Amino acid sequence: MQSPRPYVLTIAGFDPSGGAGVLADCKTFEQHGVYGFGVCTALTVQTDDSFLNLHWLSAEQIIEQLQPLISKFGIMACKIGIINSPETLIEVIRFLKEHNAAIKIVWDPVLKASAGYDFHSVDTFHSLEAILATVTLVTPNYNELQRLQSITKEELIKEEKARFCSVLLKGGHRPDAIGTDTLYEPDGHTIISAGVKQAFPKHGSGCVLAAAITAQLAKGHSLKEACRLAKKYVETFLNSNQSLLGYHT
Repeated sequence: MQSPRPYVLTIAGFDPSGGAGVLADCKTFEQHGVYGFGVCTALTVQTDDSFLNLHWLSAEQIIEQLQPLISKFGIMACKIGIINSPETLIEVIRFLKEHNAAIKIVWDPVLKASAGYDFHSVDTFHSLEAILATVTLVTPNYNELQRLQSITKEELIKEEKARFCSVLLKGGHRPDAIGTDTLYEPDGHTIISAGVKQAFPKHGSGCVLAAAITAQLAKGHSLKEACRLAKKYVETFLNSNQSLLGYHT
């Protein structure tokens, strides 16, 4: 009898275009051979290139969705995307940890949609250190890292080492090394170079990367290897076609 797939979870927004959020994450999970559950944090009104509106769900509504899943299934890893406040994020993470202290959590700190919509002001994410201390990995792009570091009392990255949790600085918006990701861990850093010379931008590519890392962690890979494998997957996703909506293959 075939062994069951590892169980993973995404806690993210619902994007009707399927390019980002819960739908994109579940597509990614399926391609990685894990079984994905999806919990909604926000209902959005958007397409691949325009963001019109969103309606946040409360911590209580999110946890209500989580309760039966976390109680029945041994979920090994979780990806968290957009969420309405640091208080909600802390409450959701606390609920996850109370039910499974060993669960690996990848937080993709989406502060702004690719279509230009700001989810949070800089002042919104106070208590950032408390959040970072509870997650396995945070995956900001260059602009998100600058905004996050302007909030913390101490830098997220100091002398090429992560201060609170591991940090994957994504290379898509980096002015110094375009396309190069850097994984910062407490004991040092690892450079993950681009495997392709050219890539076509995609709506939701950050969501896909974080979901791919989550899946690889659930399959037993180390954080370094999970990030390397996820980057390869995202590069294939980016080059699957020239539109803003990528194919998962």
